[in-house]
Amino acid sequence: MHLGVLMFVTDRALAVTDLARACEARGLESLWVPEHPVVPVHHETRYPLSEDGKLPRPYTELPDCFVTLAAAAAVTQELRIGTGICLVPERDPLHTALQVASLDALSGGRVLFGIGAGWLREEMQLFTPHFPYRFAFLREAVTAMRKLWTEERPSFEGRWVRFPPVVCRPKPVQKPHPPVILGGMGPNARKRVAAWGDGWLPIGLPPDDVAEARREISRRALEHDRDPETLSLSVMIGAAPGLETPSLETIPGRDLLARYRDAGADRVIISLPTLSADDAYRHLDRVAAAAP
Repeated sequence: MHLGVLMFVTDRALAVTDLARACEARGLESLWVPEHPVVPVHHETRYPLSEDGKLPRPYTELPDCFVTLAAAAAVTQELRIGTGICLVPERDPLHTALQVASLDALSGGRVLFGIGAGWLREEMQLFTPHFPYRFAFLREAVTAMRKLWTEERPSFEGRWVRFPPVVCRPKPVQKPHPPVILGGMGPNARKRVAAWGDGWLPIGLPPDDVAEARREISRRALEHDRDPETLSLSVMIGAAPGLETPSLETIPGRDLLARYRDAGADRVIISLPTLSADDAYRHLDRVAAAAP
């Protein structure tokens, strides 16, 4: 089982270059960063991971995820770099396909493309009208991006995404393309993974539920004539994303991580609070020491 970390790398946190080096030095497999490009000052949508529904401050201070991951890749050799998650409905699919492919080429094939449909309605409305049908747009956009990654003269004619034959280079190093790992905990998340994703990235899925989730995804994948062995299951645990309280109690212990491993998880991603240098290194030491 692989072990990674996620952090909201704001200007008040440990620099991502230092964070990436520290992760690789401690033998961690991957570093993940989230995306929220521009957040409205006023919004009615409640943050789903807090009791008061208020959005944690780090959500409003995030640098661009692809620039951040490019910096992390530049100072490491083996560390995998993941978007956790990229808000595809807020983006142009052609431009995003080029960014993913460029990052994969420049990093030597280390990209994990975590994606989601988004939940903050007021944020998405700044960019696009897709919020009511964001999941359908997400699937269509990924279908188009896969053509851009794998074909020499791709074209596409969908409901929302359309382009004539084009040239899109560089191509990704990973073949056929970087894994497209779907986030989300909704009732249809597993169905989407089985039908067209390359993996699932739920938040807080208990270890006792991992085996059942894998069985369901495998069964549904076979219904779509897909090989279940090609689909990964990564679980994010630890601090609520965006948390700023530097408590080591958010780091899971070795026994819990072993339970995830034994249940069949391919990867556990530990969400760290937004931390400055000293606290960040202490948390990373704790994560490395907990590896089963």
